Amino acid sequence: MSKPPPQGVLRKESLGLRRAFTLIELLVVIAVIAVLMAILMPALRKAKEQAQSAACQGNLKGFTLAVQMYAQEYDDGFPGPRSCYFYTNSLLPGDVSTHRRWCNEDVNLKYHPEYGSTFFGYLADVRSLICPTFRRLAKSGYNQSDFDDNIATGVTNYNPWMNYTQNAYLGPKDSPCKPLVHKLMSIKDPANTFVFADEGPFTESGFNTQGLNDTALFPIWPTSEAPNWVERMGSAWNVKPGPDGIGTFTDIIAGFHNAPTGNRIAGKGNCAFADGHVAPASRMDSFPLAWPH
Repeated sequence: MSKPPPQGVLRKESLGLRRAFTLIELLVVIAVIAVLMAILMPALRKAKEQAQSAACQGNLKGFTLAVQMYAQEYDDGFPGPRSCYFYTNSLLPGDVSTHRRWCNEDVNLKYHPEYGSTFFGYLADVRSLICPTFRRLAKSGYNQSDFDDNIATGVTNYNPWMNYTQNAYLGPKDSPCKPLVHKLMSIKDPANTFVFADEGPFTESGFNTQGLNDTALFPIWPTSEAPNWVERMGSAWNVKPGPDGIGTFTDIIAGFHNAPTGNRIAGKGNCAFADGHVAPASRMDSFPLAWPH
């Protein structure tokens, strides 16, 4: 028969106390947490990317509606590719270049709607003019070797606020871009012709010569060369960028959505199509999806 503890002395168990973890036990717990984080982080990143892509698609859905409303009121026409956002191509207060407005906070239309074009008035319901994934990448882009530094040179108030660009093959006859199709109803395959698309700030040797630098997306420039390539290759779908294609394009659809590690151009970019739907597309299809014939 055990003796009761002396008066005033209590067992640790009676106070609910337990022994401390040993160093080995702590290391095991830390190792388990590290393994779980390694497993969960890719899934969390993928979920975040999917959410950002969904937000981007929501933005571009607003562009499809804006294009439809604009066409209804302007004889079925398109805004000018180089003037779809701003009322002028002359320099505005704070402008460094019209090609660097996309990241110049001094002309951010959110704060300076007075600089906006007629078409910009139809974008009032669009939540944002920039893809959240693009914004994140462009904010940190200067540290990346594939970032096109020339598209932001000299911008002191750097803050990316826009990256959706118009298909430069669509627009009015008097546009400096000399578009190929001038009316929305004249597009032969609206389900496979984008009107606006994600454009990225990155370049890749052999695929594209420049990142985002204006409001017009030109796979092949000048426009007069495009029909020749279609005839030469037999179909617009055979006109691809890259060493195994026809060579280097000027602009391409962004590839930062679901891009493989180490190549942020090889994923997909979201596109707003002429029939009103929004879907991701590969940089390799930049020409056939821009081609309106």
